[in-house]
Amino acid sequence: MSSEYRAYARRDLGVCTVLEPEAVGEPGQRFFRLRVEAEHGSALLWIEKEELHELAVMVKRLLRTGVRRTGEPDANGSPDASADVDCKVTGLALGYDRASGRYMLLAHDADPDGEAIALWAEREVLDHMADRAFEVHDAGRPRCPFCGGPTLPGKQHFCARAN
Repeated sequence: MSSEYRAYARRDLGVCTVLEPEAVGEPGQRFFRLRVEAEHGSALLWIEKEELHELAVMVKRLLRTGVRRTGEPDANGSPDASADVDCKVTGLALGYDRASGRYMLLAHDADPDGEAIALWAEREVLDHMADRAFEVHDAGRPRCPFCGGPTLPGKQHFCARAN
């Protein structure tokens, strides 16, 4: 694996076996995270909803240059699992290491003294993560068919276009 990424990250979790996007909470008040289980530890990386969506878009673009897809990883874990690292992420970098054939995700902690966390994933794990990220992103509040704004079941939605 590329030594330049390892040198930049204060914590290298190694190769991921699980990279699972999750939403915690009720629609309209959800928080989003990536649950990571890797060879050198685990992490809960909290990100914004739109960052999750953009990460999935970028992963799909990056993977389009790839050659094969062999299946989805098994992601059997507790939604409330503890982790070695639990942090709010303010920046993400995505790359590919030709020498290992693996993809790298570098997550920057919100804390100025916090860790930059590197993790590595096989193509299949990253592809599954992107598919699940789209599902998690889209599973929130239903959208108004007229204005596209979020609606809440049992609550009145005020929409100028519906009048």
